[in-house]
Amino acid sequence: MRKWFLGFYLPFILAASNPTSVPLHHPVYEFLQRMEALHITARLMDGAQPYSRGRVAEKLVEVNERREQLTALDRRRLDDFLLDFRYEIDATKKNVLIPNGQNWYSTLASWQNFKNDFFRVLSQRYPEEENHLFIWEKGDSAFYMDYRQLFTYDGRSDGPQRNANEQTYLFRGSFGAFAYQWQVSLQAARGDRAFRQNDPLFKGTFIQDSESGSTTFADRTGGELAWATRPFIIGFAQQSVQWGPGVSGKLILSDYAEAFPYIFIDKTWSWGRFTMLHGKLQSYLKETLPDGTRLYPDKWLAAHRLEIAPLEHFSFGLNEMFVYGDRYADWSYLFPLNFYRAVQHKLRDRDNATIALDAEWTPGAGVRLYGAVFIDEMKFDSLGTDWFGNKHAVQAGLQWHDPPGLANSRLTIEYVALRPWVYTHKFPINRYITDGRSLGYWAGPNSEVWYVALQKDWHARLRTTVSWRRWRKGYNPTDENVGGDILLGRSQLLGAQTQPVEQSAFLGGDLRVQWQSALDVRYEIFNDLYLSASYILQRTEQQRLRIWHLGMRFDY
Repeated sequence: MRKWFLGFYLPFILAASNPTSVPLHHPVYEFLQRMEALHITARLMDGAQPYSRGRVAEKLVEVNERREQLTALDRRRLDDFLLDFRYEIDATKKNVLIPNGQNWYSTLASWQNFKNDFFRVLSQRYPEEENHLFIWEKGDSAFYMDYRQLFTYDGRSDGPQRNANEQTYLFRGSFGAFAYQWQVSLQAARGDRAFRQNDPLFKGTFIQDSESGSTTFADRTGGELAWATRPFIIGFAQQSVQWGPGVSGKLILSDYAEAFPYIFIDKTWSWGRFTMLHGKLQSYLKETLPDGTRLYPDKWLAAHRLEIAPLEHFSFGLNEMFVYGDRYADWSYLFPLNFYRAVQHKLRDRDNATIALDAEWTPGAGVRLYGAVFIDEMKFDSLGTDWFGNKHAVQAGLQWHDPPGLANSRLTIEYVALRPWVYTHKFPINRYITDGRSLGYWAGPNSEVWYVALQKDWHARLRTTVSWRRWRKGYNPTDENVGGDILLGRSQLLGAQTQPVEQSAFLGGDLRVQWQSALDVRYEIFNDLYLSASYILQRTEQQRLRIWHLGMRFDY
């Protein structure tokens, strides 16, 4: 009966294909990656995220057809996800909370609704669809309103403490093949000033202190307009993106920096996927006019990605990312079929041309192997030498799902190395950054990271993760630029330095090492109400720190 149901409705998924993106770090991404490693599904092609809701629904249906091969915990998670993406799977099946003869439901519509939902959440039902403050569904059109609240507390053994909160309002809907989402959020942090201003919530974005100086504030907004045509998805968005594999961070494009607005085209075949985006980045302060007006030059990112899966369990990606600026958006970069390297030559070689290769292979037994190479600049006849222009980075990793004796677990081992001056450029406008933060891997140039983590799900609501990380970085000495600062190109001299460095030394300069061990615990008390706690031991040659973190996140 189940297979008949799914086989009947699969054409509706393919036809509707809701193009709204699933936000990064939604647990469904990790679940589908696990299913691919266990050979439950194939050709996931998730090297470019976010994914559309329609694409996720397709993959969940594939997994459900082989549900008898899943562990009990995986089946439980699958059932929850099937309800979360119920509308994309079967638009004719209404949310169970919507009364007969009605197209909408809201927790806030009446006191009785509020009481019923309060006790429903406390009952820990399974399976359970994600919560919504307001639901409206009619045929191929729908609208949802959600609210998310986050509270965090962080402390360090050397004294600084901070507490922060974030409230976010989310709106999402669709009209046939057209879909949209929009959100606005407010962040606030209190405590030690330097410590609170460095809260990960802010991500280096624009912040302000209150008049009393006791609180730091920030806000952000974003969303997406997307249209699913028969050949592809086309859209306009301001949201975080990630390209490439990696667990400790993404080498190609990451969400380490603040989200930026971009237009995009996405096309998926059974054997491959093409993604194009053109985004507006945040540049640096170029000058201040006599009247106080601050001028920030235009800065852009043009990027292509072609991911190909020639085999069911092997895929590789070809990427080109070009950063340019100090001029209007160039139409040659806006044409999605152009080969950007040729475009850059025709535009007089003024831009930062980078390419990257990545691959994933799941040979079986729950093993996933992955790697990426980022090439900022390189000459084949200089490979293996210390020529300064060998600006490339590598990332390689292994994930083992369910090693013997550890069901519902994942072991990750990852290595990342970034040579000097990676992500930098001789023209400041062309640095591989936005708003002062890297578009790629967080550690920056002249760095090396080893990362090991063991994640274990004890049951559907409780997860623990033990991790270890060693980060080595060669910083610039005060009198020489050796390629350790993403904000300094090679031609920028320091101190008494009179000539740029001709030969680079990986991890040269002022070498600093940081070791970090962490225990993370996450528990879902009720549906979409999470408690988290972390205990971190951090050590450098000069300092030993104990760091603790407590958090609560509620989605409704």
